[in-house]
Amino acid sequence: MESFWNNDRTQSLIGAAVLVIVSMLSVYLLAQNEAAWTPQLSLIAGLFLLDIVCFFLTTSAWVERSRTRLLLVLWVEAAAILALYFLVSISWVAILGIIWIVQVTEAFNIRATSWLLTGAAVIFSASQIYHWSDSSLLMAITASITLSLFHLFAVIAAYRAKREQELRQETAALNRELLATRELLTEHSRQTERLRIARDLHDLLGHHLTAQILQLEVATHITEGAGKQKVEQALALGKLLLSDLRTAVSELREDEPINFRDAVEKLVFGLPGVEFELNFNSTLGEMHQAETLLRCTREALTNVLRHSGASRCRISFDSDDHCYRLEIRDNGHCRDTIVPGNGLKGIKERIEEAGGKVSWHIDSGFVLEIRIPIDRNETPECRAA
Repeated sequence: MESFWNNDRTQSLIGAAVLVIVSMLSVYLLAQNEAAWTPQLSLIAGLFLLDIVCFFLTTSAWVERSRTRLLLVLWVEAAAILALYFLVSISWVAILGIIWIVQVTEAFNIRATSWLLTGAAVIFSASQIYHWSDSSLLMAITASITLSLFHLFAVIAAYRAKREQELRQETAALNRELLATRELLTEHSRQTERLRIARDLHDLLGHHLTAQILQLEVATHITEGAGKQKVEQALALGKLLLSDLRTAVSELREDEPINFRDAVEKLVFGLPGVEFELNFNSTLGEMHQAETLLRCTREALTNVLRHSGASRCRISFDSDDHCYRLEIRDNGHCRDTIVPGNGLKGIKERIEEAGGKVSWHIDSGFVLEIRIPIDRNETPECRAA
């Protein structure tokens, strides 16, 4: 039930229903006062229809993916509402402005929205004075104040809902990052424990076995007869055991490859509105590389969700002789010129600190490519790739 009320489509349908009802009632009441259908009544009906069409357009994916189209539709809708304010004397047409100002909160920051709210309230007040100043100025002032306060209430409620949604998204993103980081820490802890065990085996058992072998070698020189044969057998077994111990220690000291894919899976799990495809053909060798790439991936995904309007995103990871290569590609809408924001700048700084290279371009969406060296000594080769 909660998902029903928090669903954007549900809110859009309710808003559209309100617009349709207000439009139909207004046209009906105006037609009752006319002996016949007049050109002015046709104009009013057309403006109501334009307002409804603009509302539906602002909720469509075609408009949401382009800020230019969104602003154009919002201003056309505002012009239609402005005309209706002065053509229709029924005060409830202010509902059109209330719904419009709620839409504005999604497209502008709170400062710009405040100025637009003030403008909308002033224009509505002017329209009420225009309609009612001759017959009832008090009614015009009362309607202006009351419905202007409704505008303010709608903006406050919409802004609070928007802020709460952003906080929920930020909390969910932090939780996913925590899970992904915990996955990497688990890998790191496993490697650290293997190293500790290898060091203890080498320092304790290895030294004791070496000392025992030296004692047995001395014993072979001072022992005669059948006892010497037994000592030599013990010496051979000791050397074999020491060799096996060294082999085991070497294997324990070898770093296991870090499963970077599992960490990324936890990072993208549950992200709304985007279908993710993971294509991983390599593993990472060092923890600091995994942490750097994971943070860059999180920042890139934030850009995908906030700015691109993408429905699909593919994350690819592979390696060559010199570099690890991470590519994040989406199908969202991009401007012809990409101006790096704080997110892209932060990614570039992290990768350059790691000795790597970052590039981006447009190819049916935004493509981010990251390269970091497998070995820091091979940085020039990786940067030139």
